[in-house]
Parts: sequence; C-alpha cells; structure tokens
Amino acid sequence: MVQAVTPPSTRGAEGLNALSRRLVLALPLVYATTAFSQEAFVHEIVRDIPMPRDRIFDAAVLWLAESVRSLNAVIDLKDKEIGVVVATPTTPLSIGWGAKVPMSFKLKVEVKDNKYRLTFSQVQLNFDYGFKSIEHANRESLEPKARERFNELAGSLHSYLLAAGNAKPW
Repeated sequence: MVQAVTPPSTRGAEGLNALSRRLVLALPLVYATTAFSQEAFVHEIVRDIPMPRDRIFDAAVLWLAESVRSLNAVIDLKDKEIGVVVATPTTPLSIGWGAKVPMSFKLKVEVKDNKYRLTFSQVQLNFDYGFKSIEHANRESLEPKARERFNELAGSLHSYLLAAGNAKPW
C-alpha cells in the first residue's frame, strides 16, 4: 500500500496559514474587549454633619422632594431602617459654548449618625441622537463637568442639612 506524504515544507506553511487565520479572527475580539472594558464612572462624597441618623434621613428625603424635584427625580428606594434613599434624577449639564445636555444618573444617599455618603453612578447623557453613557461619550471632557455638577448638588444637600439642623421645631 502506498501512502501519500506531504513534504515538511508544505506542512509548515499550512500550519502557519491556519495560525495566522486564527490570529486575524481573534484580534478584533481582543480589541473589542479592551475598548469596552473602561472603568465605570462613580463619584462618591462623604461628609460629616452633627445630626442623628433619622434627622439626616428625613432631611435628605425632603431635600430630594424640594430641591431635586426640578431635576425630575424619581425615588426608586426609600428605606429609613437601613438609612438609604436611591433616586434617578435628571439635570442639565453644561458641555461648553453655552450648550447643555440632560444628564440622568443614579443617586444613592446613605446615612449614619453624624455622617452621610452620596454616590453618583450610571451617568447617561441625552444627546439629540439618543442616550449615551458617560464612559462612551467624550469622557475626558465631560467627566470633570459631571463631577463639578455633582459637587454642586452635594453642597446643596449639605446646606439644606445645616439649615434643618439649626431649625427650631414649630
């Protein structure tokens, strides 16, 4: 019986061609996973305030109702027992040259005695062509502006809490 044998030089080229085809097919997958594996944008602020937990919680809920209502806030969770309020407000974000774009985000307020934490996450920008997460928009330009806006909101809550702490019961 005669068996056909492929010369070694041909076998090596076929193996190399198969390997290069696999690499060419795998490269887009590697690029896609690295392109979309950016770290999620989260902005956290922790502040001290001389106030018991229950009063901080009640005042934070009132602040959301009074101050952030103009931001079209939707309260997703309000649990006084665990000291957490989660809302999804929308606020205008200045993007430059006088232009503003609606920015939606998740706002989590956590309270303890004499302390509270604000966590801003899941930031979405509503451009004319639809929603886009801040991670996939012009992040270098928009992230500092979003942080500035979140710091303004945190300052507003802190001022509200200070005023509530100084208010006398009626």
